[in-house]
Amino acid sequence: MHVPEGVRDGVGDVLKGLDEVDWASMVHAYGDASDVPRLLRGLASEDAAEREIALDGMYGAVHHQGDVYDSTVACVPFLFELVRTEGLPGRADLVELLCGIDGDGRDLDELEALDEYGEEHEKWIAWYASAEREVRARGGLLLDLVDDPDPALRAALPRALVQLHGEPGEVLRLLRHRLAVERDGAVLRSLVAALGELGRRHEQCADEACDALEALTGGRGCAEPDGTGVRLAALVQLARCAPHRLPEGTVGIAVDEMRTARGTPPREERPAEAPPRTPTMIAYLRALESAHRPPARSRWATELLEDLHRALDDRIAGRFALLEDQLRSPDREQRRAAIDMAGLLLTGWRGPHETPVRLLGERLHEADPGLRHMAAAELIWLHPIGGPAVGDLAERVASGPGFPPQSRWTETSWGAAVCALAAQGDARAVPALRETLRHGRVPEELPEWVGRLGPASAPLVPVLCRRLDAGDPWEHPWTWERLAGAAAATGALECLPPLLRVLRGAGERGPRLLGPALDAVAALGPEAAAEALSAVPLIRRLVDDAPSAGRYGAVAVVAAAEGATPGVLAALADGLASDRWLPRHEALSVAARLGRAAAGVLPRIRELAASREAAGGWAGGPLLTALWRVGGDAEETLRCAARVWEGDVTNRPDVAAVLAVLGRAGAETWEPLLRAELASPRRHGNTGGGGRMRCRVDTDERLLRDCRRALRNYAAGR
Repeated sequence: MHVPEGVRDGVGDVLKGLDEVDWASMVHAYGDASDVPRLLRGLASEDAAEREIALDGMYGAVHHQGDVYDSTVACVPFLFELVRTEGLPGRADLVELLCGIDGDGRDLDELEALDEYGEEHEKWIAWYASAEREVRARGGLLLDLVDDPDPALRAALPRALVQLHGEPGEVLRLLRHRLAVERDGAVLRSLVAALGELGRRHEQCADEACDALEALTGGRGCAEPDGTGVRLAALVQLARCAPHRLPEGTVGIAVDEMRTARGTPPREERPAEAPPRTPTMIAYLRALESAHRPPARSRWATELLEDLHRALDDRIAGRFALLEDQLRSPDREQRRAAIDMAGLLLTGWRGPHETPVRLLGERLHEADPGLRHMAAAELIWLHPIGGPAVGDLAERVASGPGFPPQSRWTETSWGAAVCALAAQGDARAVPALRETLRHGRVPEELPEWVGRLGPASAPLVPVLCRRLDAGDPWEHPWTWERLAGAAAATGALECLPPLLRVLRGAGERGPRLLGPALDAVAALGPEAAAEALSAVPLIRRLVDDAPSAGRYGAVAVVAAAEGATPGVLAALADGLASDRWLPRHEALSVAARLGRAAAGVLPRIRELAASREAAGGWAGGPLLTALWRVGGDAEETLRCAARVWEGDVTNRPDVAAVLAVLGRAGAETWEPLLRAELASPRRHGNTGGGGRMRCRVDTDERLLRDCRRALRNYAAGR
């Protein structure tokens, strides 16, 4: 965008006093601030690339990673004057920069608590306080710009006014007025978002803000409610600040808005210049976003629907209904966003999953390979509830990859479908797995898949043995470890020789593969363990060598072959007495597998179970399991279970598994707790964070299954 002559002259007046400031006496992230005048002048350049480079410099040095310096404070008056210069391009970016400098109520007391540098730290805190004071003192200047001809600036101002202006009542009146006269869709959505934010921040404005939002959901109080996303934006804000005031037809309104968005081109979209190509972090992040979120005609609609999903949170009936409609959308970008949301919702919440999973399966027939891959990748996570999609997965796998299997086969839509089918333990995945595992990438989850396949995994044994025996295992240890786990899951003794080869070479090549090899041998069972003990004397030596790597893998092998020998019990006692979590955890696991035969270490297990610190920590689940299997006393197990259940929620699946086999014991205490767990809309592991993490559906389904089993036992009185 070219800067008009008159604007350039005005900028010169604005920056007239720039050289009168002693910038060299100030600092920023990379030393003295003598280069700041150049950056400020760059923000007013008529060249778009120069402006972007200057803005990048402001974020990189003057406001580095959110920090504030004396030079940052000195920039504030000049930044405000640039924002007030009519016709100057890029002013919306400067408003955002000023909001960052203000810090939005950063807790200075908390920063004081981080004092590590004495006087320097005090100076730093003073800069933060000065920055907030200087920015907020000028916040009222932004009121004069709300009807500026630049729509990008008008869209940036509502949030800034909510944050910076000291009179929330005045801001509320302004927002409502602008909603009644504004015509640009992006600005209207920004006004609605600011209205909700104002209601959340200021209790005295909450009722009036919510009244306005309610009116907007009904298409009132706005100059252009249709086709602009205003109703959808209002639903988002109402869900965040007053969910009890959401209209009964919330889902219907959202669905209508999505259909309107994909049926008519957004009126507010304006032709824009191509962004400049600059060697800046700003340009890098823009390219990264573009790669992950391709241009869409109505991107705001999918973004608002995602915001609505997150705002609805545990109101799963509405969320699942919205998801189903979006998965059926004829708009590619809405379906793309729906696939991503399906993964987040179905792994994080317990709801009516059958229809969304079936619709995900239908996405495997998309013409776009990117959408096919996304759908299949989400179905990998959903394998415990993936039954409605299994036919589509099998059909996609049977259709073939369309090319010879490659080393990175899992990154294709066909490969992801193979993984999803294998994750369900479906034998129709075995031929494809056998072919790809000859030389391709070995998925991290392969051992789990092979375990679920059971006897159907037999055709994989030859290729697993060949891969284990080929080349130098120490050159690709992660791959070898996955192959060893998968081989052990088959239960085939043919897989033992390559494991023994690694155990024999561990003395010379190092312990990196020692633990995985020993674990695999122990998992193959007593016959394999006995043969390994005869073939590799190192294993017995490891049992007696307390500080050695692989000690508890060796203990597991000896225990599998010979049971609870004196050497095994001595090693378990050492591990249970350790202050380190890993030896203790491994000792508990071996003791649990031995069961009553490990009674020699039961006193130490009981000592740990009586400790609130040990039972209430993240490893409380394995401790409870060992206590029950070794001790078999229901009363003491229930006492420990109460501490474990309350201590760390990550252990609840282990607690439920123990309760499910305890019969009627503890029913009065545990029945309400288990019913409350079953009533929770969230899956196990869903802490409500705002990221894109997927929870383990299999862990949650196991928790639900065992809670129900325990409740059935209570009801049956046994």
